[in-house]
Amino acid sequence: MTTEYLTPDEVAKHLQVSRQVVYNWINDGRLRAVKAGRTLRIPQYALEAFLQPVNAGDISTGDIEPGPQFPRERFTAAAQAAIEAAHKEVIARQHLQAEVEHSLWGLLLPAGGVAQQALERMGIDPQVVIQQVDQALAKLPTDASLQPVRNMIGMAPTLMPIMQRMEELASEGMDLQIDASHIFIAIVEQPDGTSAQILRSAGVTPERLRNALLEVRAAQLATAPPSAPQPPAHRGAAWEQRIEQQLTRLETELAAIRALLTRPGDETK
Repeated sequence: MTTEYLTPDEVAKHLQVSRQVVYNWINDGRLRAVKAGRTLRIPQYALEAFLQPVNAGDISTGDIEPGPQFPRERFTAAAQAAIEAAHKEVIARQHLQAEVEHSLWGLLLPAGGVAQQALERMGIDPQVVIQQVDQALAKLPTDASLQPVRNMIGMAPTLMPIMQRMEELASEGMDLQIDASHIFIAIVEQPDGTSAQILRSAGVTPERLRNALLEVRAAQLATAPPSAPQPPAHRGAAWEQRIEQQLTRLETELAAIRALLTRPGDETK
């Protein structure tokens, strides 16, 4: 009798989940797989047993076919905190995978964070948006038997374009790292999705958000002027050049803000 073997991608497509979710199931022992070199194959009978469901045996994938991800140092401290908060929410709510709503939740969670400040600049109550995101999270499917590993949380396919876009935003602005503001803009720019709908219904548009974030940054610069960071020895001239580019962009932003504040008819001191 011939056994049919499926790739993780085939299983993910069949079950309409992300590839990383399949690896998550294999890693925590819920879905049996066999190792063939540096690849994994799932026997058809193992998939059928998993779908009944029946508790599968233990297996560790190690570093086999890891999913794409950005290195931690690519993110600012604020962005890392938002991602960590999103991951904690996935685990706490026993959700099957990380969705865009988890990322938005992580951005909105810290009081006084850039997301809340930007909403307030637009005249929007952050708590109203947080409540709507909470309601959206409550509607996501859960699995009480799922015990995801912190660094193996699966990502929904809808997160991929957001990850690509926030990297583009950081590169376009010549920023040294991906910040929480880049993640926020990437979510708002999405043409559809629950998070984008929640934000648009509250009055958030990409243009309004960019202007609000510009005001937030200006306020931060006014209270704490930035100092040029010391470049790591191994990056040398390339790192110094990028810092210089970023400082030039910040000076341009400040000039634009001053021009707005000193328009004819405005009161100045």
